[in-house]
Amino acid sequence: MGLFMMETLQWRLSRTPPGQVAWANDLVWDGTVAQGVQTDHLSAVAAPHGQPGTTGGPGPVPLPRWGALVDVVQDAAVSPSIPAQVPGTAAGAVLAAVEDSAVPQDAESTGELLRHLDDFDWWWITTVDCAEFAGVAEDDGGRQLRLRLRGIATVSEVFWDGQRVGHSVSGLDDVVVDLPVTATTHELALVCRAPGLVPVPKKPRPRWRSTLVGDSSLRWRRTPLIGRIPWAGTYPVVGPWGEAALEPVPKHGLEVVRTHTAVEWGHRQTSAHPGDGDVHGTVHVWVRAQEPVTVRLNCADAAVQHSLMPGDHHLVLEVSQPALWWPATHGDPVLHTLTVSAAFPAAGAAAFRTVYQAEVGFRHLRADTADGGFALVVNGCRIFARGAVWTPPDSVNLWTEAERVERGVLAMRMAGANVLRISGTHAWETDAFYQACDRYGVLVWQDAMLATLDPPSEDGWVELITRELKTWLPRLGAHPSVAVISGGNEVLQQPVLYGRNLSDAPIPVIEKVLPELCDELIPHCVHVASSPSGGNPPTRPDTGISHWFGVGAYRRPLTDTRVSGVRFAAEALAFGVPPAPSEITAAFGSPTADHNDDARAAWSGSTARDPGATWDFEQTTAHYARRWLEPGCEADTGAAGAEAATHGGPASSGGDFRPGVWAHLSRSEQLAAERTAAGHAVEHTMTDLRRGASGCDGVVVLASRDFCAGAGWGLLDHTGRPKATWYAMRRACADTAVRLVDEGLSGLHIHVFHDPLWPLTGMMYVKTFTRHNAAGPSGQVRVEVDGGAEAVWNVEQILGGFLDLDHAWGFGQRQWEAVSVELVPDEPSGGLAEPLGDAVEALDGVAESLRGSTGDGQAAQRWVRSLRDVKLLGGGHRDALVDLEWGMRISGALVPGVPEAVSAGELDGVCGTEAAGGARVHTVGLPGTPAARGVSVDVGAGWVPQDDVMTFCPGDQRILTAVPISDWPQCSESTHGRNRGERSND
Repeated sequence: MGLFMMETLQWRLSRTPPGQVAWANDLVWDGTVAQGVQTDHLSAVAAPHGQPGTTGGPGPVPLPRWGALVDVVQDAAVSPSIPAQVPGTAAGAVLAAVEDSAVPQDAESTGELLRHLDDFDWWWITTVDCAEFAGVAEDDGGRQLRLRLRGIATVSEVFWDGQRVGHSVSGLDDVVVDLPVTATTHELALVCRAPGLVPVPKKPRPRWRSTLVGDSSLRWRRTPLIGRIPWAGTYPVVGPWGEAALEPVPKHGLEVVRTHTAVEWGHRQTSAHPGDGDVHGTVHVWVRAQEPVTVRLNCADAAVQHSLMPGDHHLVLEVSQPALWWPATHGDPVLHTLTVSAAFPAAGAAAFRTVYQAEVGFRHLRADTADGGFALVVNGCRIFARGAVWTPPDSVNLWTEAERVERGVLAMRMAGANVLRISGTHAWETDAFYQACDRYGVLVWQDAMLATLDPPSEDGWVELITRELKTWLPRLGAHPSVAVISGGNEVLQQPVLYGRNLSDAPIPVIEKVLPELCDELIPHCVHVASSPSGGNPPTRPDTGISHWFGVGAYRRPLTDTRVSGVRFAAEALAFGVPPAPSEITAAFGSPTADHNDDARAAWSGSTARDPGATWDFEQTTAHYARRWLEPGCEADTGAAGAEAATHGGPASSGGDFRPGVWAHLSRSEQLAAERTAAGHAVEHTMTDLRRGASGCDGVVVLASRDFCAGAGWGLLDHTGRPKATWYAMRRACADTAVRLVDEGLSGLHIHVFHDPLWPLTGMMYVKTFTRHNAAGPSGQVRVEVDGGAEAVWNVEQILGGFLDLDHAWGFGQRQWEAVSVELVPDEPSGGLAEPLGDAVEALDGVAESLRGSTGDGQAAQRWVRSLRDVKLLGGGHRDALVDLEWGMRISGALVPGVPEAVSAGELDGVCGTEAAGGARVHTVGLPGTPAARGVSVDVGAGWVPQDDVMTFCPGDQRILTAVPISDWPQCSESTHGRNRGERSND
């Protein structure tokens, strides 16, 4: 029974000078309490700052039971209190108060305050009306409330009616306090102290310095590093940022401590349908009984009952042939309800009552590290893992509503992702995140909360992080989505970059503590030392797990996918990608954010960059845009890059190569080129590394979402709207995708990737276009691809002979303009798993090939679901600026006026997209246009187009919808219907 929701309580936030109010000066950095300091009651106003609290004489004056702290805090506050929320942070409350005009604050003073959050004590104070407890029986939780905070940063104390009842020096572990209540009103206060009140050791000094975190003393403090790393849009995490609950203490006498499942079978699974192998599932449940009890476990049509005496017990439930949980790219993420119920004979209760219920999944997981690689093998099936480093939807407060979290996970799933990584630079995530990953079949790579800093070896610190890991690992182990536990972000790479030999720099938490806890608490997950790791040194991408930015920050050509030998990139492809022009206008005042000095400064300040770097990641993107538009420009300049070319005159109208063109583009044209180039780089790289011949088994893009408005790393912008790179990833990483790959003198190859573990059959049609935009040779081929497989065709073999389509041989003048490939599945529904790649609902482009299918000799003009890819031919021999100009011209012709809104019902049969709030339908393409790149569909701020930043063949046309971002993404009924219990037979 729960009476309170923390976020609905009326909280006020105040800041006071450090130690000014109710500070006993008894906390130590390792979590211990100094001896000899009286803490039963704390004085309202402590001794002067920096002095110990009074411990002699009659002792401090006890505080009244209610109301005194709020008065004392208000008297000592350096500014008026502001509204706040729990969960939440001080930075979040300050920004919200400024936005709501709750406090008069100019931008400069607000920024100054947010940079110095650690200089104050921050008080969250509320009142709790417990009148309802008058009618609550004691065995139902009456007379006590349990406060549970899953993260409060960093040095914190809990006061209940003016008395300290809890404290913590870890911002990453739980704080759990039982509070005595009466049927009246109580005062609850949470205070986050200025960290300087609890100093950390100065020695031993760190063996290396972090390139991300400037304050090396933070290696001693267990606190989220997001915001401590100076990334735009983040602020130091101060406050109760994690999930919070205030509810009656259960009195049923049985506590479920942890759970997890395990799977074994007699031979390799070959299908997503359960029962193909001799599958045996096991549910493990650890419980703590306070009195004699009979416990019953139910899950997946299996049940078992145990009679227990007081103490700790490990219970096991055997399940025969359970429906398996799969990554959604390959099968159904089937979940089962686990119910733990209990009966207490001593209390005269013969009936069973439910004490615990959760959704669980059965899956087998291992890592294949043969030959220096790293591949995740799920249920016996080798997985090409792709996804993103997760960015919380609210990077300031960290906690946010479950719906926003779910939409963020689903958006990544719709881009083809089957893995999300929680970086050690961030914080532990909410239950809503892990539950969404369970539902949508997305694996989780979970870093321990360590990043680049030198982890201390001192016993007190090791014990502090051990307690934290013992809190979180069992919690994570209950989720089938949690796959990999890593020792942190770049913990092994940083000393190497600093010139240290890892053999001379032991790290106990990485080498001993975490591996042993994983073996004990979460054995069904894969453990890795750190991200990256495995190579010698761990910086090399051709062995083990790497952070690979060859394409991206280090500005190497796209062929680096073939040169570097990437095996598994747990972080890759960092580009500073501009959002849509309408979103830039909404945030900065114009589509180019360069209309005045303030706009230019705001844009520059919000662009993704590494701490201390002289360059930013939009410059990285601009480099690839220049290389596309000026094929002769230097590509291998390293991260710092080179100055943009300013030589030459205005771009000429003829020829295939125009040096110096970048400097003569308008800012609008440059941003369009950046979007297009970043999308192309992501699309090319993900496709190339997905090939079975690449030797790569995973790529995790940095990152899922922008921290703030601007050119951030995110596949989504800060509002959650997809950017060019999201659409690019969807094309390359869809469960079923058709991709054209340039193999140089070996010609163009068509790759059909089909991850779902059921066969794909259909017809594939190839068309070519000459430089005069006329139809060239065409062909077709029957497609039959096994589940979880890849098939490859040479385009010229389908077309009947040598054509040198991409002008790789270079004989004579370039003849060919474009090639398109379209795969039409046999099944009317498409037989394709969602999300699709470049999936189109378009007028049948292969009617001639289907002539006679209606039985009357007429062409089958119908709407079909298909997969396709388009490639403009000629490589560096093309005039890329002409392609961009045509793309912008087509884009500019999209919306002559405000498009008419249509209801969801009117969309049926048009594109299959439904939106509760209505949608906008657009015809994309102009009659007679040549090939084009970067065709964009910017339908206004707050709207999400079905596709964007596209490549068009000559005369191409698309019909697209756009939905309000408030309705995107939508969870389809089929998603919920197919991952509960037994798999459907459809």
